[in-house]
Amino acid sequence: MTEKVLDLMEQLVRAGMLLFLCKDIIQLKEKYRSVGRVLFFMQAFLLSYWMSNSVWVNRVLYMNEAGEVNNSSYSIVKLICIFACSFLAMNILYQGRWQAKLYVLLVFYTVQEMARFTLHSIWHFSIMGYLEYLDERLIHETIVPERYMEITRQLQSVSLYAYAVGYLLLMYITLKMFRRYQTGSVTEIDRQGLRFLMLTPIIGMAFDVSWRVSFYTRKGTEIDFLYEKHGSMYVVVPTIAVLCLICIVVSRKIYGELMRSEEHKSSMLFYKQQLADMTAHVKELEQLYDGIRGMRHDLNNYVADMEQLLQVSVQSGQIPERLGQEAEQYLYSMHRSADRLALQFSTGNPVTDVILNRKGQICEQEDIALDGDLLFPSELGIEAFDLGILLNNALDNAIEACRRVTKERHRSVRIRGYVKGRMFFLVVENTCEDRIIRSENGELQTSKINEQDHGFGMSNMRSCAEKYYGTMQYEVRDGMFILTIMLQGNNI
Repeated sequence: MTEKVLDLMEQLVRAGMLLFLCKDIIQLKEKYRSVGRVLFFMQAFLLSYWMSNSVWVNRVLYMNEAGEVNNSSYSIVKLICIFACSFLAMNILYQGRWQAKLYVLLVFYTVQEMARFTLHSIWHFSIMGYLEYLDERLIHETIVPERYMEITRQLQSVSLYAYAVGYLLLMYITLKMFRRYQTGSVTEIDRQGLRFLMLTPIIGMAFDVSWRVSFYTRKGTEIDFLYEKHGSMYVVVPTIAVLCLICIVVSRKIYGELMRSEEHKSSMLFYKQQLADMTAHVKELEQLYDGIRGMRHDLNNYVADMEQLLQVSVQSGQIPERLGQEAEQYLYSMHRSADRLALQFSTGNPVTDVILNRKGQICEQEDIALDGDLLFPSELGIEAFDLGILLNNALDNAIEACRRVTKERHRSVRIRGYVKGRMFFLVVENTCEDRIIRSENGELQTSKINEQDHGFGMSNMRSCAEKYYGTMQYEVRDGMFILTIMLQGNNI
């Protein structure tokens, strides 16, 4: 009775840990969102419990006509059946590629088997050693037979519970460490990455099969145990099992670091491309900036001179008064055109001026209020290219966020820049939706359809801030998204 209760608890805990592994790394299909987890848990629990306790299954797979267990290799069939049914249920209930689902199940069952073999060797060695000690005491009559039998029964019960708790705890620790390095959904991993990650659990399952084949064999009335035939297996089996558990976690960590490295390379490539583009156009921007100021100055002078000449001509009667009024109206129009050449934002640097005024035109078209108070911190040695990248990305994100806000709300973007000591602070505030999506590590998630082609903006800004030993922080407060970037000046 005790063994059945223990087995029931084991199956419940294992099914729960399977759900724990699947949480957030693989998504349920939309139509199973409400009941999918319950269905998956029930199939994992009921199938495993039935396969473990069914007399019919044991008779077919294990026992001979005398009701004795023939060979441990028959237990492989049970494991295959449980694995296949779980894989079928996962394909029905969860979305994504079948390779990703296969990887998740391989990880779980490999961790389960390696944890069991790790603790089983230690458990079996300890139990056998203690039983030999009791036998010695019984032979030397230092313990009475009744006490010997009582201790043996207690040892059997306690050892089974200790073994179950031990390997389940080892399972949980391993799965928790695996989830620590599994960021995002497994369905996002490409096929080549899945092949790399599945290699370790496949090797682990191969060891599991080989151990099950040779674990014990019945020959007539004799039973050959692997540990008794080869005493070194007490060390070899748990060592290999622990190494498999470590490799499963480490391989996932290595793959994650490789992916982050690739993302960083792509981000830096995009950043360098932006820097190269801005470098190529900076001289043109400076010339355009100077040309606009000179043209506006000359045009205002021309208009002022024409107005003076027109007044003199009208007063002297050389030009009729009606024509003079029309000419004045025409000159007024020219004066307004000259005023349009004046830049809305003047920061003291042509690069930042052009960026802010170009974004200002976009905001005007989108009915977004743009307000700015920014002076270029030339005394701090911050390059215009880097500040331009920060402004470009920050304003692009702010405008994109405002576009998603309904027009009933006041949509606005405000940018401020100020120097404090040797530090330059850039603050961009914009209207946003109340709900901001974050990933598990607290980073913002892109809301654009093609995620692979986006999301570089925040990364590029962070890289640029780190170049100046600065930081980048953001928060959402009262319907406003507030981005704060701090840069440390290069000039001492």
